[in-house]
Amino acid sequence: MSTTNRIMPANETPPDNPSPENAAEVPAPARLSLWGKLKLLALVGFVVLAECTIGTLWLPQVSESQAKAAAGVEETEDMGTESLAAEETAPQVEVDLGEFTVTAFQPSSSTTMRIDFHLYGMIAQSDEKELLTLKEENDARMREQVNAIVRAANISDVTDPGLGLIKRRILEKTNQILGKPLLKGVIFSDFSYIEQ
Repeated sequence: MSTTNRIMPANETPPDNPSPENAAEVPAPARLSLWGKLKLLALVGFVVLAECTIGTLWLPQVSESQAKAAAGVEETEDMGTESLAAEETAPQVEVDLGEFTVTAFQPSSSTTMRIDFHLYGMIAQSDEKELLTLKEENDARMREQVNAIVRAANISDVTDPGLGLIKRRILEKTNQILGKPLLKGVIFSDFSYIEQ
């Protein structure tokens, strides 16, 4: 009995039950020996170790100087709270910085906002006379900066209940114009805006 090996065309499927004659042609599932499993485990371990090493080299490290800086920040925060407490206990007064009516066009929504408010500044009582003198000398520039800041504000800045961003910008620009950080804070009174 002669057995002939028949080559199957690509479009033909192999039979479900191979005959004993064709059993030698169907490969058994490849099984790894113990040595092969150890090689694979060593390869995976090496890849993981290499990735960890590369990740460690690329991630920023906390150096001694950064650790000292962090410790210094903690010390500074402690000192800052003490000086802040001293400033809060110093008598402060409110100074009238003026009434403002600002009209701002919002090109993104094609609307116009009208914003009305009265602005006050918080200063140390000992700086009140100096601030009033500097305010008289720089009143037009201060008003211009306040108007520009409010005009440049987004609707989200204007609708913020604390008006935090607008207050910080006004405080910064006003102190720059005065030439000294006399203002400790700004207060909006009678704030209203209408969007048309």
